[in-house]
Order: sequence, then C-alpha cells, then structure tokens
Amino acid sequence: MSEAVRVVVKIVTRTDSVAEIRAIVLELADKSRQEAGCLLYEALENLAEPETFVLYEEWESADHLDAHNRTPHFHHAVASAAPLLAKPLDVGRYTKIG
Repeated sequence: MSEAVRVVVKIVTRTDSVAEIRAIVLELADKSRQEAGCLLYEALENLAEPETFVLYEEWESADHLDAHNRTPHFHHAVASAAPLLAKPLDVGRYTKIG
C-alpha cells in the first residue's frame, strides 16, 4: 500500500479579486472531495489577510493526487485563478514524518 500524500497550496490574490478566488477555491474543494482517493480537502482563508488562502489536501496516494491534477475542474480552477493572483501559487507535497 502506498503512503498518503499531503498537499499545501498557498494562494495570494489581488485585493480586488478576493471574492472571485474564494468562489474558485470553494468550487474546486467541493469537486475534489468527490474524487476517488481524496481523504481530506480543506479550503482556508487567513482572517488577518483575507487575500491569502490555503488549501490543505490529503490523498490516499501520489497516483490519486496525480489523477486529481489531470481533472477538468482542477485545470479550470488553475486557469481561472491565474490572472487574479498577486503571487505565483506556492505548492508543496508532504509526507507525515512522526
């Protein structure tokens, strides 16, 4: 059995695009939670900096995550968000160490 993969994505949007990014993030989270292998998908917004969002994802395996990254809703979200961002997406894959 392969090991679960955690993903943390930090999204920093332009101040004038917070509502649009929030909608994109919520739709992506909703659709992603329905995918095979999705153990957890949380969308968070920073209370002190509302233009900063974090996605925290847990996937059964790297294969499940890779399949997620090929879905139409993933590509639509990334393409829709790109022109609204203040910074490039900060994406990291993690594994539990303790």
